[in-house]
Amino acid sequence: MKFSKLSNTKFVYSIISLIFACFLFGYVTTDTGANTNGAANKATLSTQKSATVTVPLKVNVSSKYFVEGYPENVKVKINGPAALVQTAENTKNFQAYADLEGLKPGKHTVKLKVSGVSHELSANVQPEKVTVTISKKATVTFPIQVRFDSTLIGNGYAAGIASSNYSRAKVIGSRSSINAVTNVVANVSLPEGVQHSVTQNVTLEALDENGKPLNVVIEPTTVKATVPIYAATTTKKVNIHLVASGGGDNTKNYSLSTDTKTVTVTGTKQALSRLQSLNVAVPVSGVTSNTTKTVPIDTIQNGIIAVSPSSINVQITVSGQENQNSTQSQNGNNQQSGQNNQDATSKTANNQSQPAQKQGNNVIKV
Repeated sequence: MKFSKLSNTKFVYSIISLIFACFLFGYVTTDTGANTNGAANKATLSTQKSATVTVPLKVNVSSKYFVEGYPENVKVKINGPAALVQTAENTKNFQAYADLEGLKPGKHTVKLKVSGVSHELSANVQPEKVTVTISKKATVTFPIQVRFDSTLIGNGYAAGIASSNYSRAKVIGSRSSINAVTNVVANVSLPEGVQHSVTQNVTLEALDENGKPLNVVIEPTTVKATVPIYAATTTKKVNIHLVASGGGDNTKNYSLSTDTKTVTVTGTKQALSRLQSLNVAVPVSGVTSNTTKTVPIDTIQNGIIAVSPSSINVQITVSGQENQNSTQSQNGNNQQSGQNNQDATSKTANNQSQPAQKQGNNVIKV
């Protein structure tokens, strides 16, 4: 019995010792971990780091001027404590700028600056300097043209009249750039084989006569453009209207005729409801005598996908200007002769009226 009590007592002491040992181990581990983390944090703050960040370049200039020649973005190299560099790299809460305030129109080379960077960091802009051209600002308003590739529209479908939520755009830039603008366009990207209307938010572009984008500011920057697409299965017969084209000889007159008076047009119901006649361009450049030409009918029109027949024979009758002058001269002579005859007739009538008046007077006197 005494042996049993002794064993129990030892067992209890063993359990207590084990619990106390675990407690000491946990305390030592926690204290060591805290010391380790503190050291790590201290090491992080003391570690140096560098990073290169790409940011937009802001230009400070008077509102009456327009600036060209500077890059849209620049690179800023930051050096300093790792934690601060990391924060600046993630937030980009600083700014690179060119200060042009007080400068007059012309070319200027200016040093780029950085603002908003912590005083514990160093920052250098790449490139350090830029050369810009300052010009007096000009503003012009242009109509917006919505463009698209009609070859991407599915078979049996055609586009209606494309439009956007803005009809005109303001273009701001230097006078030389504004003078070069010929079109402001919104290019809509159609999926191949599309069979439904397409609406997109499109960035506007100002183009010169060669279709090259110009460095100007456009307001609004983007528009919501819509290309309506309909099933093109409706047919309609319409008259054709012949129109001379191609710049013929100015000393000649061209008379156009054809035995084909009407054509059958296939397209959308919306397009054909507005179509009363179809213009057919007949090139007369180089034509010096009467001839007959086979002229293709252009089907590139909104909502039209086919015309039957696709070409017609046109008779071109050429008459010279000298014949017209001769005819005009002859007509003038005839008119002059007629005038003379009219004057002679008028004189005879007057001569005849005088005796009649005397006779009348005689009658009255009687």
